Amino acid sequence: MLNRALHGFFMAKKINGTYYLSRAEAVDYLLFAYPIKWCVSRWSRREVSFSFESKKRKRERVLVNAYFVKDTKNAWVKQAELDYEMCKCTSE
Repeated sequence: MLNRALHGFFMAKKINGTYYLSRAEAVDYLLFAYPIKWCVSRWSRREVSFSFESKKRKRERVLVNAYFVKDTKNAWVKQAELDYEMCKCTSE
């Protein structure tokens, strides 16, 4: 969706054509790319939960799969999955 923004401002890892963001980068990306006031993330085993409030004062939560990239200990999320889940929430 916003790959131009992703390339310019965020240090996403590109592996086999797929962009991965750390939790902190994903929060920054969401605040930049979508009309939301605040966003927090929480990691739980195989999923990362993103809770946020829209500019219309509606609170939402999305869950995306957590991935572990080689040579790192952090949970990462796919940018495409994050965009897909956010589009489902924000389009309603």
